[in-house]
Amino acid sequence: MSTPIPGRVEVDAPPIEPYTYGLLSVAQVITADGRWQMGGVEYETDACAQGGRVEGSCPVPNPPLVQAATLTATPGAGVGVRIARPSATATSGVVLIGDPALPGPVTVEVTSPAGDVTQVEVPPGGSSPLDTTDGAWTFTYPAGSGCTATTVTSLYEAGAGDFGSCLSLAYPVQWSSAADSQVPVTYTVRAPDGTVVQAGTVAPGAQSPAVSYGPGTYEVEFTATGASAPQTGTLTVPGAGPQPFSLSFAFDAGTSHDKPLSEGLNWVGSGGPFTVYTRVECNPVAFTDASNRAMARLRLVEPREVEKAFSLQLAGEEPRLPVGEAAVALRVALGALEADAALYYGGQPTLHAPRWTQPYFTADLLVSQQGQVLRTELESRIAFGGGYYDDPAAPGEPDPAGGQFWLYATGTVTARRSQSFVNEAFEPPTNSLVAIAERTYVLDHDCYLAAVLVTVATPAAAEPAALASPRRQAARRKSTSKETN
Repeated sequence: MSTPIPGRVEVDAPPIEPYTYGLLSVAQVITADGRWQMGGVEYETDACAQGGRVEGSCPVPNPPLVQAATLTATPGAGVGVRIARPSATATSGVVLIGDPALPGPVTVEVTSPAGDVTQVEVPPGGSSPLDTTDGAWTFTYPAGSGCTATTVTSLYEAGAGDFGSCLSLAYPVQWSSAADSQVPVTYTVRAPDGTVVQAGTVAPGAQSPAVSYGPGTYEVEFTATGASAPQTGTLTVPGAGPQPFSLSFAFDAGTSHDKPLSEGLNWVGSGGPFTVYTRVECNPVAFTDASNRAMARLRLVEPREVEKAFSLQLAGEEPRLPVGEAAVALRVALGALEADAALYYGGQPTLHAPRWTQPYFTADLLVSQQGQVLRTELESRIAFGGGYYDDPAAPGEPDPAGGQFWLYATGTVTARRSQSFVNEAFEPPTNSLVAIAERTYVLDHDCYLAAVLVTVATPAAAEPAALASPRRQAARRKSTSKETN
């Protein structure tokens, strides 16, 4: 506090009239201590429940609903074991090389020109060298391996050209669903002996991981939820290109009086508790009303500080954007929020605007006074908060010249607050008497939240910088939080 100047006469300060029509004028204010001061409150609400309607007084059968999907199996290039020389210039020896996509190790029986038999195991992606001499060598795959040819006899000559021979053991098959399919399809693939080779479900526009199939013809059974019976088809591997399967079925759509919409409990949570305070400090000489002075100041500053907290609380949520992210005229914004609240909220919405915007509402005859509250022509309460930010996600000083602000609409606002209290303390090092007045708040709004970016700039004014949408602001905060963590 400043020191009085000698020679001047001390008189009583003029009476102060706190500003009106802020957040606390439209909120339901509950002053009482309680456990909510520890972590806030939550409650179950019906204000945002959705319903429906039916035509007529008697139910009428609906036409059957037809569902269709296209499932495609695409065999890829064959995988197997390749027989090659160790190098382009090698004059002896061969290497058996396994394809990385082989489903498992393959044992190849090798017969030399002299009739000696050797079992060579080739792992997927691995290789097994073999010493060879001139003559006819025979390479035999195990029975039942599904090879296109189980035995190959090749003539090995020192210094001859490429010795390579590739036998296909399996073909990777990938299942995919067309993007315009209406339902997920479940499929089961069986080998001729009835063994299940693969089973899975593919959503519209998705595909399954590739699985290796041996050459042959497979039975396919596929169906979808709601189909009365599965359908069947055959899959030939390797086959000639992709092999599509079409699935179509109809099911009972019920009657015109079916009421399928189902909602559970809708819970609303408040923001966290915060405490508004004021601090006065002065030499204790003739400073006998420290507590009263601190309490008087608290009553004057708390509306503004509460509005700042609520504005930041809204910035942390993701509101509906009835007109998108573009800035619109004030009348358009107000009409959009009133209409949107009627569709998605069961009561009168509460509107929130920075205090500097009030003249524009009044000039357009958009608000009127009803007791201590300002309301729109449709009876919605509106708060012109001295602590509201033009852009809550980027708090800053009010910018009337910029001509843009976010107009918010919420459900009913409740402000729970404790009894105000004050503590005094004397600080000997500074010979000061300190008094701190405090009050704890928790703010919540009912389930509805929407926002519209408003422009009130005149055509001749410089175009203001665009304010990011609340959803983009929320996404940016989440991204920043993840990077920080």
